[in-house]
Amino acid sequence: MSGRKQFNEDQALEAAMRAFWENGYEATSLSDLEGATGLNKSSLYNAFESKEALFVRCLERYAERVAKPLAWELKKPEFRAAITGFFDRLISRFDDPGAPPGCLATMAAMELGQSAGMSAGLVCANLEAQRDAFEARCRQAVADGELAADTDCGALAAMLVSISRGLAVLNRAEGNSALARQAVAGLLNQMMPAGAQRPQ
Repeated sequence: MSGRKQFNEDQALEAAMRAFWENGYEATSLSDLEGATGLNKSSLYNAFESKEALFVRCLERYAERVAKPLAWELKKPEFRAAITGFFDRLISRFDDPGAPPGCLATMAAMELGQSAGMSAGLVCANLEAQRDAFEARCRQAVADGELAADTDCGALAAMLVSISRGLAVLNRAEGNSALARQAVAGLLNQMMPAGAQRPQ
């Protein structure tokens, strides 16, 4: 069976993703990854080429499992329900006792910033994709008469991205979702006061 993988790649990626999520990219050593995945250094390099390439795979996995379901919420036909659903699902991740606190993608954005490399490029692309999704949903709400015609959808999208990332930082620091829920309630009341009529 020469050349055949002797390990479960899905399980290895899951373990590596958790290690990066708990410790950050730089602080996660090859020894940490060996301990988490059960693979030795040689096997890790043979399977994933490099630590950064493995991190990219983990970011892609995280986006598929977390970011995509969040984006589904934005497809709800009513704008308030879409935004509420997005943040409810986001905060529910914080309440999951089986997951590390915070958000892997947000941690990566804070750590890697504008640095070069595959992982930094993916982080920036994911941030831009989230902003684009928010902006498209805001423009749809304007077209549907749920937001005022003069709404600056780009600015509103940037604010929603900033708040979603800020909530992850708060959760990482606080270890609970209480402050996040309070912040989202305030945001929704400012954007769409309960009982307010649709703008004409």
